[in-house]
Amino acid sequence: MRPAVCVVVPVYKAERTIDRCVASILNQKVPGGVACVLVDDGSPDRSGALCDAWAAKDPRVQVVHKADGGVSSARNAGLDRADADYIVFLDSDDALRPGALAAALAARREHPGSFVLWHYTTDPQDAAPAAPAAAVYPPSALARLHLDCLIAMPWNKLYDAALAKTLRFDRQYTLGEDLQFVLDYIDLLQKSTPGWQFAVVDAPLTWYNCDTGGTSLSTRYHGDYCDIWPRHFAKLNAACAALGVPAGDLLPLHRAQLTVLAEGIADILRRDPAPMGQRRDKAAAALRGPWLRELLRTMRAEKNYSPYYLPVWWKNLHWLYAAAEAKRTGSPLYGRLDWLGYYLFLGRRRRE
Repeated sequence: MRPAVCVVVPVYKAERTIDRCVASILNQKVPGGVACVLVDDGSPDRSGALCDAWAAKDPRVQVVHKADGGVSSARNAGLDRADADYIVFLDSDDALRPGALAAALAARREHPGSFVLWHYTTDPQDAAPAAPAAAVYPPSALARLHLDCLIAMPWNKLYDAALAKTLRFDRQYTLGEDLQFVLDYIDLLQKSTPGWQFAVVDAPLTWYNCDTGGTSLSTRYHGDYCDIWPRHFAKLNAACAALGVPAGDLLPLHRAQLTVLAEGIADILRRDPAPMGQRRDKAAAALRGPWLRELLRTMRAEKNYSPYYLPVWWKNLHWLYAAAEAKRTGSPLYGRLDWLGYYLFLGRRRRE
C-alpha cells in the first residue's frame, strides 16, 4: 500500500545538514505512513553517499542520483519518483518540526479539497506545538497570502499528488521558479476542484534554516533579476485577476512588486561585476522595461503611492539608488525621501 505522504528533497552540497533533514522526515508519525525521495543532484561532496546510507537502513527512503541540473530539475526528478497520496517538498538544509505532517493531513481532512499551507519558523528552539488548527481563506485571498510569505515557496504546502505530478518546475529560471509552480498548481485546483479554499495551519510546521553563510539564492546577486521577476509578477497578477482578488488587496501587492524591481535595479548599480558605465546602462534599460512601466500606470490609476514611484517614473537612477541604499542601511534619509515624494503628490496618493 502506498504511503499517505512522500517528501521530496533536492540534495546538493548538503553533507552538513542532510542527516538532520532526513531524520525529521522519518520521525513523523503519519496515519498511512511517510516516504522520502532524496534527489542527489550531482553533489560533489559526500551528500550522495549519505543519502545511500539512509536508503540502506530504511526502506521508506529512495535515492535518485543524477547529473547537476539545478534545483528545478532535482524536484522534477523527485516528482517522477514520488508515489503517495500527497507530496511535500523540503530543502536539504531545512527540517520538518515534530508532528508537522500529521497536522497538515488533519487540516486537509477537516477542510476537504483545500490547499493546505503552513507557517514556518527560523528559530531552531521554537517549541510551538504542531497543532492542526487552520484558518480558511477563499481563493481571492491570494494576494494577501503572498504578502504574508505563504505562497512563493514550495515547501510549506501539502500537494495532492495526482495534480502535482502533472506539473513541472520550469528549469529556465534560476530565481523564483517556485512561485511559478505554485501558481500552476492553483490554476489546476481552480479548474478541477470547485469550491476549493486555502487552509492555513496556524502553527509553524517547517524549520527554515537561515544560516546559509551567504550562499542562498536570496542573498546572491543575480544578473538577470530584473528580467525574471517581471515574468513572475505578470503571472501572479494574472492569477489574482482570475481569482477575483479585491482591489484593496492589490494596492499593497503592487507596492511590493515595485519595491522588488526598484531595489533590484539599485542592486545592479551596487553589485553587478561590470564597469560602472555598463551598470548604469543596464539599470537604465531595466527602468524602461515594459512591464515596469505598465505597473507604474496601474499604480497611477489606483492613486497608489510608494517611495520608489517618482524616481522610477522619472527614471532617476541617482534618486532611486539613494532611496534604496538608505533603506538597506537603515539611514533616516529613506524616511525623508519617502515623505518628500508623498508631499510632491500633495498627499493625494494612498500609502501604507
